[in-house]
Amino acid sequence: MNVWTTSWHACNLENWFRGRHAFLVLSGPSLNDVDLSALSRRGIVSMGVNNSWLVHRPNLWLCVDTPNRFADVGWKDAGIVKFVPAEHARSRLRVSLGGGKFRTSQFRVDEMPSTFAYRRVDYFDHRNFLDQPGVPWGCPSSVADSLGMKGKRSCMQAAIAMLAYLGASTIYLVGADFKMTSDRRYAFDEGRTASAVRHNNVLFDSLNKRFHALRPHFAERGVRILNTTADSGLDAFDHMPFDEAVDRASNEASKPVESAGWYEPVRKR
Repeated sequence: MNVWTTSWHACNLENWFRGRHAFLVLSGPSLNDVDLSALSRRGIVSMGVNNSWLVHRPNLWLCVDTPNRFADVGWKDAGIVKFVPAEHARSRLRVSLGGGKFRTSQFRVDEMPSTFAYRRVDYFDHRNFLDQPGVPWGCPSSVADSLGMKGKRSCMQAAIAMLAYLGASTIYLVGADFKMTSDRRYAFDEGRTASAVRHNNVLFDSLNKRFHALRPHFAERGVRILNTTADSGLDAFDHMPFDEAVDRASNEASKPVESAGWYEPVRKR
């Protein structure tokens, strides 16, 4: 698949991060229980979704919903490479006025730095999830997926597909609580109605089933996914403690190096 710049030039970013480890930073409240500053170590790649970029500043970020739902400070951050659905590339952002009030921004998504557009695929099939012409994020509410479940769209699912396309060989999940209550909703301040809480818990259950079905297909393609979230409701992936995942992901690029001699001519052996 291709992605596009916001000037609509096609780019092939396949295997951009070939063989690297990447952290997918989701929005569960458990994000506040780990030292996310560790993700700033040399060699670590992190992708955020939605408003998780208010808790951790990632290298990469992805959304599937209307861009004006996500804080404009992230959109304006040139240090974050952003992936947005092509149909939202000309959408206007919003600016917070405080106290839960907003106004429409003068800026559009396509005016933001370091931003790519991608094509969403409106169907989930676990058998060819990694071979779609775009990024599969789920089905419309009237359409059943390959497992017989209707609807169930998810930015997490899209982010995993994008990281696999970018070449990540190991994906560590952070903030994948997969259970929501009225008093533990997100890692950031955001309200949810009782109906929305129920909807999210049903979604978590459906995604867990999808990921169970996807495991052998990920393994065939050499993509390993590990869940670093303690006491997570997601059991489709094996658990690894967050600190151990950070050590593994940063090991290759964090070794001590002497600075002297790099500018000297290379001597033939």
